[in-house]
Amino acid sequence: MKTSRILSLVAGATMAVSAGAAAATQYYVQHGVWLNARSGPGTHYHVVATLNPCTPIHVVQNYNGWTKFSWNGSHYYVSTQYLQTSACTYQKKKKKHNQGYSY
Repeated sequence: MKTSRILSLVAGATMAVSAGAAAATQYYVQHGVWLNARSGPGTHYHVVATLNPCTPIHVVQNYNGWTKFSWNGSHYYVSTQYLQTSACTYQKKKKKHNQGYSY
């Protein structure tokens, strides 16, 4: 039964991977991590996007150290070890404007 295979959480905001489907749950990219979202569950798959720290993701399934998530009607994969259960905040640093000349 799929409900008996729900993702279990480990202290310290790390996750243990289960063999089956995860509960429809929201997780977050760890603070300080820019995480590659891939087209499949492995580093040999193409990087389709890079997620900023603290980006919330809707987890669909976990297996073999990879998390499948849903975004904008499509599914992508990230390494499970870089996700956390608690929300965090990320603010982009503002770029300093160069006061020099532009050529």
